[in-house]
Amino acid sequence: MGDDRFQFIPDAGDERKALSVLTRVYRDIGLAAVAEALRLPTEGFEPDMIESLERGEFYLLPPAGALAQAGTDA
Repeated sequence: MGDDRFQFIPDAGDERKALSVLTRVYRDIGLAAVAEALRLPTEGFEPDMIESLERGEFYLLPPAGALAQAGTDA
C-alpha cells in the first residue's frame, strides 16, 4: 500500500466529501476491530479489504510510546 492513503482530508466547505471520509474511517475501524477480536488472518481477503483493515489498525493502535507515557502521567 502506498504512502498516500491518509492524505485525502476534505476541505471544510465540502460536507458531502467529509461525511464519506468519516464513513470510510468508521468502517475501517469497525472492520479492524472485528478482525482483531475474531483473530482473523488477512490471507484470503481481497486487496481492498486488506487495505481497509490496515487503515483501521492505524486508528486502533496508539502511537508508539503513548501507553508508556500515559502510565507515567498517572
